Amino acid sequence: MLGMIQHICRQIWHRLLHLRWAMVGTIGLLMLGLMSSGHGADVTLTATVDYAKSGNTLELLTELSPELPITTVRLTGIQAPDLDQEPWGEAARDCLTDLRDQVIRLETDDWTPDVYNRLWAYGWQGRELINAATLEQGCVYLDAAELPHLQHGLDLLYAQESARLLGRGIWNPGNPLRETPEAFRQRSPAP
Repeated sequence: MLGMIQHICRQIWHRLLHLRWAMVGTIGLLMLGLMSSGHGADVTLTATVDYAKSGNTLELLTELSPELPITTVRLTGIQAPDLDQEPWGEAARDCLTDLRDQVIRLETDDWTPDVYNRLWAYGWQGRELINAATLEQGCVYLDAAELPHLQHGLDLLYAQESARLLGRGIWNPGNPLRETPEAFRQRSPAP
């Protein structure tokens, strides 16, 4: 029995060492990308949240400004489960429900809305980066394709790794999120 426990401990130790070196390599590449990208947000706006549409999208109470008539904010750098992916979609949206009627600060590198008239931005509530907080709770996952281009990429990466290592939310080993929203939508019939 003791031999089996020692064997399991050795396996866990080797996996952690492997993960550590993979993480060091990823962080190194990320830092290199961030240093060379020249990102920087000079302007921030405040807005009041009306409600959470999903785990990565907020509807605002009013337009950001007359020059920027946007009422929807898509949180940068994160992907949320589809609302129909039970139980993860609704749980991801619920992670943002506390923001209702709260004033948040928006930071972005590009104030141009996307084709759906959404502003892609980092959301701040006080000193807390909302994008990272949802990752740390295990409500959403990091958009790995965007990682090298993200101004707060290291914060987001650390937040996700914390949730993953602690088995929170979508990383719960007993009930993990098993497919991306894109794969889920391709597999599911349209209503």
